[in-house]
Amino acid sequence: FDRWRFYFYVSLTHLHIIITFITRSPNTMQQYHSISISLDDDCQQCKVSTYNYGLCGGNQAPTEICILESAHLNSQATPLAKEINVGPVMEGYASKDKYDALIQSGQGLTSAKSNSKTWQLNSIIFMTTILCFGFCLGFSFGYYGSESRYFTLNGKTDEPRNENLKNNVISSDAKKVLQFMDEISFRDSPLMAITEQQQPRKDPPLRYPFQPPTPVKKPLIYLNGMDAYTLLLDTTTTIIPTISQYSNDFFLISSGLDSQINQAYCGVASAVAILNSLRFIKAIDEDDGVDVPVDPDFDPYPYATQTDIFNNCTRQTVISHTGGGPGVDGILTPPFGLNMDQVSKLIQCHLQTTKTYDWKVSIQYVDNTHQTVGKMKFDLKNALADPNSRVLVNYDQETLGQIGGGHWSPVGSYSDKQDSFLILDVAKYKYPPVWIPSDRLFDAMSTQDECGQWNYPNGQDVLSQEERFAHTQVDYATAKTKLACQSKLRGYIIVSRVV
Repeated sequence: FDRWRFYFYVSLTHLHIIITFITRSPNTMQQYHSISISLDDDCQQCKVSTYNYGLCGGNQAPTEICILESAHLNSQATPLAKEINVGPVMEGYASKDKYDALIQSGQGLTSAKSNSKTWQLNSIIFMTTILCFGFCLGFSFGYYGSESRYFTLNGKTDEPRNENLKNNVISSDAKKVLQFMDEISFRDSPLMAITEQQQPRKDPPLRYPFQPPTPVKKPLIYLNGMDAYTLLLDTTTTIIPTISQYSNDFFLISSGLDSQINQAYCGVASAVAILNSLRFIKAIDEDDGVDVPVDPDFDPYPYATQTDIFNNCTRQTVISHTGGGPGVDGILTPPFGLNMDQVSKLIQCHLQTTKTYDWKVSIQYVDNTHQTVGKMKFDLKNALADPNSRVLVNYDQETLGQIGGGHWSPVGSYSDKQDSFLILDVAKYKYPPVWIPSDRLFDAMSTQDECGQWNYPNGQDVLSQEERFAHTQVDYATAKTKLACQSKLRGYIIVSRVV
């Protein structure tokens, strides 16, 4: 239930009370009250002139005339009348302690003024109701404006957080760019997936040393069942299963793994996950050389996000412009995404050499004509077994039979039983983590990125408005030509700490 609706309905309730108060009590502040009393003739002591009379029975609602003091009696005021008729008494006099009663020879009509505080109480209730109505109405409009994004409650702006995408305020050109990027560049379309099922992708050429591909492909195992989770355990060495030596990264990376915020930010999301996992590495001198950004939302705790990972270093070496949506954000502008070199430099910008340790970010392009599956497995398994190393891979989802194209994700574990690597997919809205057989992962990495090399970080400055918002094959091809795009192999990156 929206907060603004709640306060709005409460304000309507107060308004109803105010209207009812005014309409049903129009003369509340002008009411008069009087008290009349008749005394019997046989009340002889009532005729004694030395008695002083007044009202009693409560200041706010006096109901009796009493003897207040007497020359003959030393007692406290005592009720006198046998018959009492209570009627209106003028308000405003209920606070007086004593009243003079006018009695005419034992039988007559006595009247007095009442200093009742009823009008004061009504005034307080009336004003309180009006204030509550005002506050509730103000809160309702305030929360409505906040939820409608007319302003922010905490005064922070969302400019660096791709506001065009966050607020769904996307121009028609930007929508066309996003659609083109998803369907063509990243091949992320259900229609294309159906076409690919009808025409399955052929196996890659003969791998080195000229052995044919595996006749029967092992299936992918998604991490959504007990059988898949047991692959994180080592069941070969002890009677009681323990966590595999290759599974430590799964827990460390998962603690800082967020879904990519758009289709082109898979490389950014993977780099962020790697940096967040390294924040647990603490050197003896407390200088681990890992610069984990502090997002304003999580201040003062270090936690990298896909918006605060960019700094002066990344603007000079990776991409010059980020944030602002398609055509403005360099990652959402042709050629879309980040290549191997850019992701490695993005990570390197947050790793510094210390007096004790040094960080190394190594790139390995997978060429199936010069590299074996065994070499790839050796590198990845050693990195997974090292608590000070991390691995992320750049592969083609289409080769694996998944929906999509070039993609980035960290590696979380390796299973000897299935000879598979656990890929922690940052496109969490599409796929859960998945165990990919070694040979199939090798094939997916030994593919070409059609713009694996271009004149970044400032090359996009030469693009025209139409080319920056390219949503046709012609404009996209023109943009790639201006960017000097060159095809390059995909592969994997290993981040490691060395002494």
